[in-house]
Amino acid sequence: MAYILGLPTPSDYAVLSTWVEDATACMRWAGPNLPFPLDAENLPQLLNGQDATRRSYILCNSERPGDPLGFGQVVQKESGISHLARIIISPQTRGNGLGRVLCQQLIAKATEVSSMNLLTLNVYRDNQKAMGLYLSLGFAEADKQPRSDMVLMQKLLK
Repeated sequence: MAYILGLPTPSDYAVLSTWVEDATACMRWAGPNLPFPLDAENLPQLLNGQDATRRSYILCNSERPGDPLGFGQVVQKESGISHLARIIISPQTRGNGLGRVLCQQLIAKATEVSSMNLLTLNVYRDNQKAMGLYLSLGFAEADKQPRSDMVLMQKLLK
């Protein structure tokens, strides 16, 4: 099966808003600046704001492009660094390897920036499945950690 990573549409945001089931899940996925319940109409603005360095992507099956399976963002940080953020897979399709597909495609998008040499992401320390995935994709724990409950991971690209 082939998957494509594209730019989200308003209907994709409507579906995405149903994937986050409570305030705790919302905080863990998107941080403190995104209120729960998610408002699909305002979700693009809330997720992206006026930040031109933040790009949102939706993962779909190439045969059913209107049926979102995953979402993630690539944020351009200081020169040479990109950050993966707000990675989520549809609750109905979790456990089927789509997290790997989504991350691989987000990494490919991030590496389109020719001067980038470091990729980072944050993950909650108790999210062992996600940590295992990121480790298998070549990420490692960074020396400096943001909080005791989170792990900053990094992947050198050059």
